[in-house]
Amino acid sequence: MAYLNIDKDLENYIISHRRYFHENPELSWQEENTSDYILKELEKLGIQARKIVKTGVLGIINPQKEGKVLAIRADIDALPICEETDLDFKSKKDGVMHACGHDTHAAMLLGAGKKLQEMKDEIGKVVLLFQPAEEFIKDSGAKHVMEEKILEKEGVNRIIALHINSALKLGTASIQEGPIKASADTFKIEIIGQGGHGSEPDLTIDPIAIGSLIVQNLQNIASREVSPINPMVLSITSFNSGNSENVIPDKAKLLGTTRTFDNDLREKFPEIIERIVKGICESNRAKYNFEYYFGTPATVNDEESAKLGYNVLKDIIGEEKIIHSKARMSGEDFAKYLLEIPGALMFLGAKVEGDSYPHHNSKFIIDERALKIGTEYFINYTKKYFEL
Repeated sequence: MAYLNIDKDLENYIISHRRYFHENPELSWQEENTSDYILKELEKLGIQARKIVKTGVLGIINPQKEGKVLAIRADIDALPICEETDLDFKSKKDGVMHACGHDTHAAMLLGAGKKLQEMKDEIGKVVLLFQPAEEFIKDSGAKHVMEEKILEKEGVNRIIALHINSALKLGTASIQEGPIKASADTFKIEIIGQGGHGSEPDLTIDPIAIGSLIVQNLQNIASREVSPINPMVLSITSFNSGNSENVIPDKAKLLGTTRTFDNDLREKFPEIIERIVKGICESNRAKYNFEYYFGTPATVNDEESAKLGYNVLKDIIGEEKIIHSKARMSGEDFAKYLLEIPGALMFLGAKVEGDSYPHHNSKFIIDERALKIGTEYFINYTKKYFEL
């Protein structure tokens, strides 16, 4: 591996910040201490910085420089999980944990910012985006950044990011053009029937029976309304109704999620689902309420952005260590930037040998040696971008 910009001092700098973030995790939209810490560190480095979207931070290197502008994004929020690792720097907050790796993302971006500030005369304008609330699907940080046109006002032409991956072997990475993560939306269905005695179902409008029909028929969307070569997922994840053995309840509530790599198909889901719900409820004399929440669109890497990322990784880890990964059905709010700004998300291998705990698990850990690879990637990508 070739590390042209990361010496031992910078690696220690990155790891120390990562461990601070890990010990002091904060949930989505509650990252007050985290953003204060980042703001002070950027100012210490001589980087112009300010708070954005409640608990986010924007740092700008070469703010007055004309020409193209690169943004690098790191998410900073943690999860409502009680940590069960043996780390010396495990979470100090009961029930809150960096179980997805956002602590490493923030630390790598700080490390990259430090080095890029030192070489600012060699590069153009760089926007360091420390984004809050990536985990909050219905109201994520990226949504607010885009709605407030923060990157547009800074003239950003391209945006990059990475996500650490505990399943990929240390020293490997993955980046490719096209869809890499699915959209992630949620919905709620309330069925309003008429309750009664369990021995007299003919005098009721049973929301449980109606809900069961809805669950079954929603599965036909994937098998009968969408092309078999266009992957999608619709899952009912909660079905709640009643609390007695001999009472048919008045109502039932269903919760679910949809996933697809096709943003055009995604836009059709609300109409398709409601058509099925409406038809079944009307034919069974029930009423309904339906709500659909657009979370994150599909994450689709731009061709040029991904190609440059590939070449940067090739120089750092070697072409043989770049893995072509299958697109995942999990969501990522970085996708909201990619709808308007060309860019690419890279996956960075950080597997601890012998460990098999996935992201969002209470025993999630990563190999910190991966952090210098990710930081080197950010730095080298920036240099090569401004050489184009």
